Amino acid sequence: MTLGAMDFINGCILEQTPSIRCMKLSDEAQSWPYFLRNKTGSAAAYAFMLFPKDLKLDLSVYIQVIEDIVLFTNLVNDVLSFHKEYLAGETNNYVSNRAHVTRRHILDTLQDVVDDSLAAHARVTKVLHSTDAAIHWKRFVNGHMAFHFTLKRYRLDDLGFS
Repeated sequence: MTLGAMDFINGCILEQTPSIRCMKLSDEAQSWPYFLRNKTGSAAAYAFMLFPKDLKLDLSVYIQVIEDIVLFTNLVNDVLSFHKEYLAGETNNYVSNRAHVTRRHILDTLQDVVDDSLAAHARVTKVLHSTDAAIHWKRFVNGHMAFHFTLKRYRLDDLGFS
């Protein structure tokens, strides 16, 4: 969790650095969008908080899906933030950066991100199925989704999700 906090701080500093904010993103910088996204998301800290030590869950079970939990957490946020960011004309975000480096239309890229988040969710669910960790995963997913759908800042009620 300490590493996640340090990554978040470093990512936010990096994101606010003038030369980074104004950089011309190379089409060949395929890993840049997710590198920056992962640094600014704190998802790793959330992933490990799902399974506190006092629950005595089997580390060898849930450690296998930590990276997919991180991916799911980041990408769901990106999908559910896209509407408000698009309306605000924001283009310095994961979906826009990924569209640029993959040379794909923004809506096709958004669909790719949706598909990637669903695939990560399915992998985690399959691995944790029939384990004591499964209920914690399910509660996290429900809470993560509810968080986005209930906060006005995401403007999801504009899309009929109220």
